[in-house]
Amino acid sequence: MQRGSFITMRYLSPIFIAEVICFIAALNMIWKDKNAFGKVITCYLAVAFITEEAAAYLAIRGIHNLWLFNIYLVFEISTILYGLYHCLKKYINPKPIILIGLGIISLTYIFFLITQPFSNLNTVTITVMSVIFTLFCLYYYYLLLKDENFIEIHSHPEFWWITGVLFYYFGSTMSNLFDGLFSVKLIGFATVKYCIYIVLNLILYGCWLYSFICRMKQRELHF
Repeated sequence: MQRGSFITMRYLSPIFIAEVICFIAALNMIWKDKNAFGKVITCYLAVAFITEEAAAYLAIRGIHNLWLFNIYLVFEISTILYGLYHCLKKYINPKPIILIGLGIISLTYIFFLITQPFSNLNTVTITVMSVIFTLFCLYYYYLLLKDENFIEIHSHPEFWWITGVLFYYFGSTMSNLFDGLFSVKLIGFATVKYCIYIVLNLILYGCWLYSFICRMKQRELHF
């Protein structure tokens, strides 16, 4: 593969394209929401695609970029936990379990800072947070099933937002646990694991995009 086409593929990866589409949709569909959730998710999507492009820029020039993802991890943890809190608060007071989850993840992150160079990818924290996010998503499903009120799942924005999170972080956990099985290269630099992450990102942003559409329609019905 020629260097020019390699650069184009790295800058215009499927993940980046999905992030930009989702960000544009969020700006148009949920940014105007009265609650803070829409604004938080929109800002997070902006941080996500800026990080993706900055990492690609550094990688193309042969500059180490894993430290960038360690910084991005702080935004990711904060945003997903906030989103989970937003979805769970319709059924319970989620502050205690959210704080417990945040505490466990924070301690893991601090342990990494003490024991590892910041230039290494913080894989332990990524694994721990993925497990915690998955458990919180499953707990949301449990509460949803117990809800006696009729809910139209196909138009329920929180359900689709949570579904995207569940698929992504459960899939990420499995991919990390069986990392050795997915390190086989398919085409050029693309490994099986890289392709799996592309699919997981497309599922995540696809579910989020649909949740934005549901929220926009929900808001229009109340006007």
